[in-house]
This record gives sequence, C-alpha cells and structure tokens, in this order.
Amino acid sequence: MSEPDTLNVRVTAQGMTVRYEYDLRVGGSAGDSPPLDMEYTVEVDPGLVRGCRTRIDQALTKAAAGESDPGPGPAKELAKWGRLLHEHLFPRVQGSVAELVTRLHASSGPLLVRTNEQEVPWELLHDGTDFLGLEHDLGRRLMGKRPVVGGRGISRVRRALIVGDTLGDLPSAREEVAKVAAWLGDRGIACTVLLGQEATLLDVVTELASEDTPYDLFHFCGHVATGSGTTGLMMHDRQLLGEVVLQTLSSRGAPPVAFINGCASAGEGEVANMCMSFMVLGAKTVVGTRTDVADEGAWEFAAEFYGQLLAGKPAGAAVRAARTALRDRPDAAWASFILYGDPAAGIARNVTAGSPQHPGPPDDDLTTALAPDAQRLMRRVRAASADRGGVASVDLLQGLLGEADIRQRIEESIGADVMEALDQVIRQVLSRSSGPDSGTGSGSGSGTARGSILSDTVNRVFADAATRAAADGRNAVTTADITEAFVAVGGGVASRLLELCGVPLARLLPDSGTDSATAGEPGSGTDTPVKDIVVLPAPTPNGDERLPMDDLSRSAMGIVRLANLLADTRGEVIGTYTLLLAFGAMGSEVLRRGMHEQGTPGELAYRQLSGMLTPRRRDLSPRVHDVLDRARRHSAAGRTSAGRVGEAAILLALLQDEESSGRELMRRIGVDPDLLIQSLGRTH
Repeated sequence: MSEPDTLNVRVTAQGMTVRYEYDLRVGGSAGDSPPLDMEYTVEVDPGLVRGCRTRIDQALTKAAAGESDPGPGPAKELAKWGRLLHEHLFPRVQGSVAELVTRLHASSGPLLVRTNEQEVPWELLHDGTDFLGLEHDLGRRLMGKRPVVGGRGISRVRRALIVGDTLGDLPSAREEVAKVAAWLGDRGIACTVLLGQEATLLDVVTELASEDTPYDLFHFCGHVATGSGTTGLMMHDRQLLGEVVLQTLSSRGAPPVAFINGCASAGEGEVANMCMSFMVLGAKTVVGTRTDVADEGAWEFAAEFYGQLLAGKPAGAAVRAARTALRDRPDAAWASFILYGDPAAGIARNVTAGSPQHPGPPDDDLTTALAPDAQRLMRRVRAASADRGGVASVDLLQGLLGEADIRQRIEESIGADVMEALDQVIRQVLSRSSGPDSGTGSGSGSGTARGSILSDTVNRVFADAATRAAADGRNAVTTADITEAFVAVGGGVASRLLELCGVPLARLLPDSGTDSATAGEPGSGTDTPVKDIVVLPAPTPNGDERLPMDDLSRSAMGIVRLANLLADTRGEVIGTYTLLLAFGAMGSEVLRRGMHEQGTPGELAYRQLSGMLTPRRRDLSPRVHDVLDRARRHSAAGRTSAGRVGEAAILLALLQDEESSGRELMRRIGVDPDLLIQSLGRTH
C-alpha cells in the first residue's frame, strides 16, 4: 500500500469570514518528500459554502426521489454548484493558489483530504473538467483530539455482520440486507443477519464484541438518528448505537470495513460523527451517505464497491469505480456516498469477484507437515503476501506478531506506542514491495499456482523448524517451532526492523528475560532459561564491502544491480526468487532462448516473467510521461531501423527537461548535462 497524497485543510474563524489553510503533501517513501511544504491561505465566506452545499444536497434528494428536471438530470445541477464552490475555495486571484490547483491536477494517486471541517462536499467539487470524486481515489479524515483505537488489518473478508430494517418500517432496507447477504455468501463469506426485533442494541453489540468470531465487515441499512446529544444507528428498541456504546469494542476494535447506508449517515455536523465513531474505534474503511439514496442505486453501489474491494482494489479505487459505474443513473446515487479513511487502504487479497472463497491448503509448497496452529499462522501470512508473489522474512515476522502471546509479550516489554511504531515500519516495508495492482501478484504470473514462493530465509526457518519437531518425536511443525527457528536462523532482514524499534530478536520467545543477548545464561538475572535452541550452521559472513563485479558482463552486472534494488524495496537481501525476477525484468536473451526451447508453454512463461515489473501509467510521474512521449515522437520522426525507442532517445528527452531532477542529478555527480546532450545527439 503506497502512501496517498494528502491535502491538509485547516479552517479557522476570521471575523465575518473563515480562513482555509491548505498544504498538499505528495505521498511516497521516507525521504521522498521535499524539504519544505508550500502552504496556501484563502479567505472564504462560510455562508456561500453552506449555500452551495445545501443546493447540492437538495439536488441529490430530488434525484433520489425521482423528481429531477428532465433533460441532463441532476449531473448539470451538481456540476453547477460544485464548480462555484471549487472556484470559491481555490480562487486563482489569491496568492499562489493556482499552483495548488495545478498540483492537484497532476496528482495521479489516491488523495486523502485531512481537515477539521465537515461542511465542504469535497467529492463533488468540480474543477471545470470533472468532479474530484471521479478524478481521484478520494478519502476523508477528520482531525480531532479523541484517542483512536489502532484497529486491525485483514487479509480477506471472512465474516460479515449485516443489520437492517431494525424498526420494521423499511421494506427496501430489508430487501437490501437480503441482497447483500446473498451476494457476500456466494463469495464464501459467512454472514450473520439481524433484522427487525433481532437487531436489538444488546444483540448487535454482543456480536460486534465477540472475541471468538470477529467480524471483518459491518453493513447497516436503516435509520440514523440524533437524540439527547448522541448520534447513532437506530436499533430495534429505538436505542442508538453510537460512539459511547461502540467503546465496548475498544479491545476488539470495530470491524475494519463498515458500510452505513442510512438517512444522511455521512452528512454535516453531528451526523458525520457516526461514520467517524467507527473510525475512532479502529475501522479502516467506512462508507456513508450524504443524503437518502434510492433503493436500487444503494444496492448497486454496495455491490460494485464490495466487488472491487474483495478483488484487491484499495478502498479509494473501489469507491471511485462504484461511482463511475453508477454515474449515468438518474437517481445520482453515485454522488451521495462518501469514503472516510485512507483511500490507499484495502485488504491484502481476496477471491475474485464472482467466485466462491475456498482457501487452499496452507502448506501446498512445503514438504513439512504443519500442526493446526501453524496452519492458521501460514494462512494469514500467505493471504497477506499473496500480492507480492512470495513470502519473505518480513511477512513471516508480521504473522508471528499476530500471535496473541508473542504480541502481548513484546508490547509489555516495549509499550503500546513503540509496538504501533513497529507495526507501521513493517507495513511501510511491505507496502513498498508491491500492491494489488503492481503487476507482481498471481494475476501476473508470479508463480503462485502452487502457493506463495518462500524466500531463502523462510525456507531455512522451516527446515530448522522441521528439525526441532523431529527431535521431539513429532511429525508436524508448530508455531512454537517456527518461532524458535526464526530466532535461530537470525530472522533475515526482518531482524533489522525489530532492532530499529529496540526489540531483541529473542523477545519473540517466551521467558526471554529483559536482555536477549544474555537471557537464560549464568548471571543474566533470569531464573527460567530460554528453551534450548537447535541452531543451524551459520553461513560465512559475507562482509560489508562492495560485491566484486569486474568479472561480470555488462548485462549480468545490470541484472545483479536490479536484483539489489528489488530486494531493498522488499526489505530483504537478494534471494534466488528476486535474482530470477531481475533476469526476466531485464529481458535476458539467454533466459528467453532457454525457455523458448520448451515451446509455447515456455514462450508464455517468459512473456509472463519479463512483464512482471512493467509499470502501470499511474506509476510514472507526469514528467516521466512527458519524457517517454517526446522520445517516442523523436524516434518516430527519425524512423529508426529497429522501430523501437532506444536508450539515447529517452536520455535526450530526459536531459532536455531543464527542471527535471534527473538533470540535477547529473550536475551533482559532476557531469555537464548540455555536453552530454551534444554527445548523445551525435550518436543518436
């Protein structure tokens, strides 16, 4: 999961007007951000903002009721008020706001609007080209001072709680519940349905708070109401399921995904807090409605959204796809739904939309038999790593930290804050490895036909774990065996992540004491020694000097260097899987000839392997798009004999962009870009 671009909007009172302070931060890895963030300040009339928002809500309400004017329908009306509001919030005449608008246009990734106000319908601002909610994978996050539960991530949706028509007065809600339950059930998701008198406040909270059967998804279709200063979902007994009641879930956390189709469940003021209440209690993705939505439109939106999300799309892309799919509906249902949460968040992997979920055996490419607890561990690990096409040591570490006893032991040692920091470090490393659409998942031929490929470090862990089980006279490896083996072989690169947060590797083991280096040794101060560890012969230290490469050919040198770059983004050392991936990415002619000798299957496999790292258009910055376009135009004009765009053409186009960071890099390493352009021009 990549970091989204973030538009921070802070609103403060300023006499008769209000001040909007913007800053746009481009997402990416640590170190990618510019040293300074440009801030933009605009004076805004709050009455005009409220007026535009009211007209937008009125247009949506009329469309949902089938009362829109004939002709273009509600789209023209929404665009009218959305454009006026956009021009007021981003006036070109105030300071350098025009630059901010240009940067927003150039933003091609997910966009998170982080703000302390609830008035602006950000999704329906219209920049003259289209609505922001259709141009961007847009999500919202409200700034506040309430403590937030960390929540839990999920690798797939296994269980769903569906609640609706709690008062028995909404037959359309009852119908929606039936459709959602059937749709999810067809995809192998276990659904619990509470309707009418079954949906009491106590029964719903009891289900949500269950320790034995945690829900991954909560779908509500019914009334949202406010009473005695509390906003909540109306249950059968007319009691409100609001944030105070949801605090009961502070240990378990709210389901990671919540879909609230209620009367103005994501509207202004206190009503928006209903969606935020789920966010405060740990939900990662919450979808709500701005106004009432037509029955069929609400169901179609839910189906489109769930289909995209279960197929691996991030939440923002799933909502945007659902909006696009419903855009031509006369009830304007697409325009009422709002996403709260990180638009780049999602579930690591799930079944393809339309196919039942039948998890395969967790050890399908292991020669080692796994005990039930180890099978559960590996199911989580494989599901979380499915889009990367392989299980690395960091994936295995994340899985081990999901074991309750290990997590509790480490959290008691380092504290909840440091534990959260460790989780964030791991997520960042894994998100840099790939994403649902990175081209390295099973859909791109990553070798997952037999399950996720295990890295060299993970293979060593399982070999050592099998040795431990055999020494105890057991045939099946347990989670304890895997944990001890993980520590024994050194944890691979994952151990460095633990060290970053001050966690000794041996802390994964029970009774490891306070000092992992001396735990269980004489004089260490611990009465209970660490369980004896069977240590495999350690490999000879490779040293920290640069790898000798003088004896490698130029193509072999490029392959090894690419493998190093790939391994670094994965937080790993170079393994055999990564090295072979680099051969394919570099279009190795030797590999191509060898695979083509196996006929059509070999040719298809080579095509699959060589295309795995091909970037998508959204992976390129606007400048790089321009560079490639110019190189293609120049090559076409020159009519090169090969008919392909060569290195020289791309380098020329890159260096001729005087403001590019690539040109600046040349200057920093002591090369005159203009002289290099002349040299390339002579040879091109």
